[in-house]
Amino acid sequence: MIQLHALSDVGQIPQATCDVCIIGTGPAGSTLARELSGSALKVLLLESGGLERMETSDALDAIVNVGRPRATQWSVRNRIVGGSSHTWGGRCAPFDAIDFERRDWVPESGWPFRRDALDPYLERSAKYLGLAFGNHYSDGRFWHLFGSQPSWREPDPEKLLPFFWQFSRDDAESYPFEYTRFGRKLDEQLGSNVTLISGATVVAIDANDAGDRVQGVQVAAPDGTRFKLSARTVVLCAGGIENPRLLLASDHQIRGGLGNKHDLVGRYLMDHLRGPVAHFDIRRSRALQRRFGRYTVKDRLFRGGLCLSPEIQHRRHLLNCAVWLGETLAPDDPADAIRRMLVGKPRPKDFLTLASNLPLLLRGCRDHFIYRNGFPRKLAELSLECMVEQRPDPDSRVTLSTQIDHLGNRLPQVDWRSHEEEGRTMRETARLVVSEFARLGLPVPELADWVRDDAPIPLSFVDVAHPTGTTRMSDDPARGVVDAQGEVHGVKGLFVTGSSVFPTAGHCNPTQMIVALAIRLADTLKAQVQGGAVASPLRSPGPVPAETRVLVTGASGRIGRVLVEDLLERGYRVRATTSRALTEAQANAGQVEWRSFDFTTDKTYDTLVHGCQAVMHLAAELGKQERMQAINVEATRLLAEASEREGVKAFCYMSTVSVYGSGRARTIVETSPVLTSNVDVKSEYWAEDYVRAYGRTKLAGEEAITRIAANLPYVILRPTVVVDLHNLIGLRDWSLSKRLFAAHRPAHHIYVRDVTDAAIWTMTQSFAGAWPPGRVQVFNLSDHEAGEARIGDFMKQAFQVSQDKRYRVLPMPALVDWLHDFLRNRTFPLRNPLWRMHFPNDRLKDAGYRPRYGMEKARAFALAALQSETLEKSKA
Repeated sequence: MIQLHALSDVGQIPQATCDVCIIGTGPAGSTLARELSGSALKVLLLESGGLERMETSDALDAIVNVGRPRATQWSVRNRIVGGSSHTWGGRCAPFDAIDFERRDWVPESGWPFRRDALDPYLERSAKYLGLAFGNHYSDGRFWHLFGSQPSWREPDPEKLLPFFWQFSRDDAESYPFEYTRFGRKLDEQLGSNVTLISGATVVAIDANDAGDRVQGVQVAAPDGTRFKLSARTVVLCAGGIENPRLLLASDHQIRGGLGNKHDLVGRYLMDHLRGPVAHFDIRRSRALQRRFGRYTVKDRLFRGGLCLSPEIQHRRHLLNCAVWLGETLAPDDPADAIRRMLVGKPRPKDFLTLASNLPLLLRGCRDHFIYRNGFPRKLAELSLECMVEQRPDPDSRVTLSTQIDHLGNRLPQVDWRSHEEEGRTMRETARLVVSEFARLGLPVPELADWVRDDAPIPLSFVDVAHPTGTTRMSDDPARGVVDAQGEVHGVKGLFVTGSSVFPTAGHCNPTQMIVALAIRLADTLKAQVQGGAVASPLRSPGPVPAETRVLVTGASGRIGRVLVEDLLERGYRVRATTSRALTEAQANAGQVEWRSFDFTTDKTYDTLVHGCQAVMHLAAELGKQERMQAINVEATRLLAEASEREGVKAFCYMSTVSVYGSGRARTIVETSPVLTSNVDVKSEYWAEDYVRAYGRTKLAGEEAITRIAANLPYVILRPTVVVDLHNLIGLRDWSLSKRLFAAHRPAHHIYVRDVTDAAIWTMTQSFAGAWPPGRVQVFNLSDHEAGEARIGDFMKQAFQVSQDKRYRVLPMPALVDWLHDFLRNRTFPLRNPLWRMHFPNDRLKDAGYRPRYGMEKARAFALAALQSETLEKSKA
């Protein structure tokens, strides 16, 4: 880190040239820099402020406001390392699917990709924001994470839907509810390839003479001294006001500024209007506060509320909007006293506050430790708080004023506008809540005067420091400043990220979306270095093209049969192989092109692959050791080589957790030690010879793929024990000894339809450009949603449903099972047998995948089938 405030001569800066220059250290810039740490890129990270707030730096945030009143700039815009996370409220949530759609009643709406295209980046955002979950927590799925379903009735889902916000937490801080401040110890989180320079105020961006290629930036030191930095790539991460100001101010080469060919820079300024739309009687609202209050999951705080359903937005032409309980704290709220004590700054009156609020504290302990609600607060007022997205308006904008700051920069002139659409949405949302609460028997709030009188939004409803849309995204240069990757149209190497690129603002706080897009941009910049390829535009695959053909090898096997069904259901064409002679039904199948292919003798791999856009390689030999090398290794190599030649776009190889053998550690991740693939080392795996050989040869197949990978992305899935419903029901057919020894074991089961769903998901990610050509992704494929579910747990449930005595066994103690394994395998027990090991799927989760069903649901399906079978038998 270099602090220009402490340098007497800017010539002391050791780096004047870099690959990537990042402007701003807020959530966007610091995330981008941390993602690029350790890469082959030389990175400069520039921050106008220092490690502490200074009046001279804060003065650079001044604006000339000519529009709707805005919040005091000092409290919401921070010139400091870490940016505005220095004063943010820690509130996070991803946008809704409807926010990405083209809506006829919302002009200029529609993002250049769908909501689910951001799933992998939302997952990865969790570690930067200090979240327990990166995705799928903000809607009704929250209750699954919470571990119990609500006992109350929900509002009509065609009108209002549950919504949950998650609050950031910095685990490194002693105060348990401290939000993540992105500048805290940022320099320690950066790799050696990244240099952070504070006190460096970027005043302009340099391009070539034609203005179509970025060349660097002009920087002012705190004393006003100016110097230039050369950069192949420049990324603006300075916020929704400063990003357009910098583009407009860079007019020394191109009239009107960079990226402003269509006069769009600075236009479509949106923020969030927020304020009370109704008020509750505090005395009658205790149960309501618990229901729509705070929840604690994995030591993270969540806040419950409601949002408008997509159906009612479509039907009534409303903007997106959310409500929650707004709390005005009483002067003697004990939670504030507790907080001051925890940080070591108590006041004398705090002890009296705690004593006088003892009943509330006791109730708070019950709510927090038993019901896992957040700690209740003592309130002076309880309101229905509302926050609404804004209609994109080109006349709501940021321009340059004639006033200048002390460094000679033109101040931004902000003309922020509101519209009747926002007021109408807030009023209708408030009335929907009143009518639904009355129907459900909940305390009904009294509407605010302005809502009841159909008046405009009060001027007291100022912005919440979420400036959005001023460098909006669009694939069409005539409708946006940047493309879907964040690169400025017509200016190679100049990128913008942050809320300024959002085409619409949604109802959510933008920080998690900002971090997710920064992670995506980091992947794009790293991909440019790795082979010069840029990741394809961020978008969902969309409808399946009619010509998309997928080759499935081993299509008549346990997984293959289901995969073929799954692909057909989703609209893909399928070419399927079987090692057996074709049946009449297969030969005449209209939807599937069946081919008989012997992987031990056939060599026509190019013909097999020709015309296929993806390969799902499931074919394998499990039982006959003499065939394993030919099928599991050589055939895999030949198929990958043919795929490289034939222009395949996605390749998925179904491997196995057997490649790990018996681990010395119980928790096995993708980077854990694996078997020796080229020689049989019996002590590496507590298993029979053929099982050990299977693991070794599947690993050798993985290694063959890694050596060949060049022109397409590869995915290797390592599933645990793949089961279908009949496999679960069939536990009763195991031998008595097997049932006795296995009953105590963690099941390690994964539902076959989740395996096929995951395989197809990886294929669509490859199609969408999530992984660059030549990259090999390896994922454990497991299911730990149901915790440590044991085989005996299902057998107990199955007995209750069927009364079949074969399900009723007493499990052997684990020690007896261990000794049994030792005597059977004659292996010194320093390693763990497979049943003791854990195979977390965190890497696949971080990439954005969630099981379609989950084992909990699969077990429920199997129990329902068993119950039906039992009823049929009783009738007979």
